Amino acid sequence: MVATPQSMYPPRAPDETLDRKGKMTAWPFSRLWRVSDSTLFQMALVAALLATALGDCDPPPSLHFAFPTKELDETSYKEKTRLTYSCRPGYFRTSSKGTYVTCEGGSWQYETFCIKKKCSNPGELRNGEVILKPDYSFGSHIEFNCLEGYVLIGPTTSYCEVQDRTVGWSHSFPECVIAQCEPPPAISHGKHNGWREESYPYGSSVTYSCNPTFSLVGEASISCRVENKTKGVWSPSPPTCKNSCTNLSAIPHALWETYNHRLPTKDELYEVGTVLRYRCHPGYKTARNKPMTVTCQSNLEWTPYEECEEVCCPVPELKNGKIIPRKQQRRGLANKCEYFYGDSISYSCNGRRNAEASCQGDGTWSPETPTCGESCYYPPVIDHGRPKLTTHAFSANEANYECDKGYTLVGNPILYCSSSRWSGPPPQCKAVCPTPEIEHGNLLVDKDQFVETENVTIRCDSGYDIVGSQTITCLEDRTWSPEVPKCEWVVPEGCEQVIAGRELMQCLPSVEDVKMALELYKLSLEIELLELQRDKAKKSIQESPI
Repeated sequence: MVATPQSMYPPRAPDETLDRKGKMTAWPFSRLWRVSDSTLFQMALVAALLATALGDCDPPPSLHFAFPTKELDETSYKEKTRLTYSCRPGYFRTSSKGTYVTCEGGSWQYETFCIKKKCSNPGELRNGEVILKPDYSFGSHIEFNCLEGYVLIGPTTSYCEVQDRTVGWSHSFPECVIAQCEPPPAISHGKHNGWREESYPYGSSVTYSCNPTFSLVGEASISCRVENKTKGVWSPSPPTCKNSCTNLSAIPHALWETYNHRLPTKDELYEVGTVLRYRCHPGYKTARNKPMTVTCQSNLEWTPYEECEEVCCPVPELKNGKIIPRKQQRRGLANKCEYFYGDSISYSCNGRRNAEASCQGDGTWSPETPTCGESCYYPPVIDHGRPKLTTHAFSANEANYECDKGYTLVGNPILYCSSSRWSGPPPQCKAVCPTPEIEHGNLLVDKDQFVETENVTIRCDSGYDIVGSQTITCLEDRTWSPEVPKCEWVVPEGCEQVIAGRELMQCLPSVEDVKMALELYKLSLEIELLELQRDKAKKSIQESPI
């Protein structure tokens, strides 16, 4: 009998339920069989599903701390299978736990049974420090650092690694030795004071100096420092010696300005190209408008300087007055000025009052020379104001009036003294009244302010009548007389009841009260109407013929 294609496959398992640790799992196999599928694929798929259903495990995972004691070449392991492991190098077995893994419920179950071994305490590094990262256990490492001024000889790092059957440090301890610098560099046209020393340990310093006529540029002293914790170097860089100018001469009537945070001196050396600035004493200035500097040239000579010459104040002239000079002593200095810086003079006008002025460093008098005008008595006094003299008191020829707050000036604000008389009558300070504010009205004159005795007329808007005087006057006490009027609305004919209703709204506390009052009012009107109709009917009956 020839087998049909269907008989080549194993018999199909019926749909059923498998018990797995008390849990019911349904596995329908009817869809797994198709004539077109390969036999091998179907058998592998069914085997995998059955293995999962029964709790089998895949190959065990790789553990970082242990390895299997025998080769594992199976693709799946049955429930409760136990595999034995051994600790990897660098780890040791804990006494309380077994070294195995167990297949349970389709996965491998285990507890950590091997822990890292520890390297011995490395000890202390003389003139340095040992840094743990993070501890002494297998796989950790330590770093070595030297103290300031020391350099490391040997490795910078050591690892805790496997050595035979135990663990140990990968490198021996380094040394921290004090840093040494090479001999200080030599410089042209100069030398340093450390040429007798045999060695230059960390912290050593030397000082450079230059040969005569040479100036030192840079820091004179350098010291031995540590660079990158590996070697000794000199810091900062050594200075240089350059050709220099000397014999800086003093400039008459002048002062040197600071250079490199100090004042220049005659004995100091200045390299070629140095520019020094100076300024003249007060009362002196250079004749030409040129820079006030001197420069050290390549021939080691200073450029010529501009001389500081005296600045004279002009001889003052005062018409109708007298000048009294008060010159100071020149302290032995030759001076061609009639009036020089620091001198002073006194003025007098018309034999009354004095004023003084002094000669300034720029050749001017301070304050300026006044004028002696014709003498006038004190300007006229006004109420609520005062005159202000615009020139010196002893030569006052102009008076400018100003008013107190709340008052305004009316008239010419300035009077002039001429022929011993003031030019005219003084102005007046009149009170300023506040601009009237009229609701529903306006002023016939558009002005910002009103002064005393001034009248203003008021006009009400259309539909409003004025209550009070239409014309009011500003009084001296800054009030209006009579009082500012009001503009009140004129009730149009036929609107009396509306006005009464509005007044009713203002008199009662709530809308409900107003409604009640209106209802009562309406009822009273209806009663009144009925009474009128009754009286009219009675009158009609009485007047009708019998």
